[in-house]
Amino acid sequence: MKLNPTNKQPMTFKQKFGVYLYRWLPLSRRSINIIRYELACWVQRLVNMANLGYQLRIRKIRKQKNLMINLGSGGKGKHGWINTDMASHTADDGLALDIRKKLPFSDESARYIMVEHVIEHLDVFDDVPALLRECYRVLAPGGVLRLVVPDCERYCAAYALGTRSSFLELGWDLDAMPSDIHTKMHILNHQFHQGGEHMFGWDFETMSFFLGRSGFNQVTKMSYGKSIIQTGAIDQANHRLYSLYVDAVK
Repeated sequence: MKLNPTNKQPMTFKQKFGVYLYRWLPLSRRSINIIRYELACWVQRLVNMANLGYQLRIRKIRKQKNLMINLGSGGKGKHGWINTDMASHTADDGLALDIRKKLPFSDESARYIMVEHVIEHLDVFDDVPALLRECYRVLAPGGVLRLVVPDCERYCAAYALGTRSSFLELGWDLDAMPSDIHTKMHILNHQFHQGGEHMFGWDFETMSFFLGRSGFNQVTKMSYGKSIIQTGAIDQANHRLYSLYVDAVK
């Protein structure tokens, strides 16, 4: 029985067929995944343009102030927030958006924007600066942008120490590794790359630099559940052990 190396579960027929198909295609699996994702984003943008209900909802939102926006909710959106993700999640009742493009919100219309475990998936040269500028535009003066990412500085420190306890603090048990992770360096690379899903590793110094270049002049390292706007701390508990929490005020 073939197993999925990530979760040790039997592979589905679709997964087996994909493995077989990749062997015969003139492109790598990573290239195919990128093409599939970009096509899905393009289709979603076309659907949004043609969807009258979506357009009416955006028009209504653009008239509102004091918005709380959760970008990249991943099906874990919160009540009272405008939850967005590239894919539509029924549980969120949110907006399907490609956040690499201009956000459909009015200038200075939000008091809080949450972006949790999202920007590490974006191109750091083009997409991240564009998104941060858009967040700055949408935030009202005094509004807060909260960014949560894997804390690669802590992972590098754990690797340098090389101890079991240093990795346990990040949620990794060196004596019970996943089937597709084999060494401490493998763990480190998982945070930087995650099978091609992650595009950049972040620490507080680098985050502060990018935020400052986007106009934010008050950038503060925070912690799980602690935010400048307390009602805005909707951090996901499953990311608590290994994340960097940053609040930036416009």
